[in-house]
Amino acid sequence: MALGGWLTYYFSDKEVIKRQLTGIAMALGKEGQESPIQMALKMREVKNMLAESCLVTIPEREYTEAMEQDLIIHYLIYHRNRYAVLTVAFKDVSIDIPAKGQAVVQSTVLLRLQNTAQTSPAEENHQVKFSLVKGDKKWLFDTVTMPEAMVK
Repeated sequence: MALGGWLTYYFSDKEVIKRQLTGIAMALGKEGQESPIQMALKMREVKNMLAESCLVTIPEREYTEAMEQDLIIHYLIYHRNRYAVLTVAFKDVSIDIPAKGQAVVQSTVLLRLQNTAQTSPAEENHQVKFSLVKGDKKWLFDTVTMPEAMVK
């Protein structure tokens, strides 16, 4: 019975989403030079976590646009290449499941960034919100709301 309870907990939607956030944080991270193959494999992981089209919102800019997976990946590659070190972590994660197959996640994103000119990494905290939809037994990012500071 204890094993059944643990399996129910471990495979619950909220726990699966938390593990997915950890996975995307690891894929977005970068510790020094990466080969093009390493970057491509990481970005493929991220792409597999995105819906075909994802609505991106930056409230401070009054910007909202539906972006295709490939455009989001190009954008992420561009920003990742600006840093020698990039560490991403999700803290204070709040997950709400308002309906079957839908989830809303609010979290603080901790970024540790270091470009080649810096001697030590800078740290930033940002509040983000995600909406996810469940498709083919997998949660996909459908909507992302992030602050302007994350896209400077």
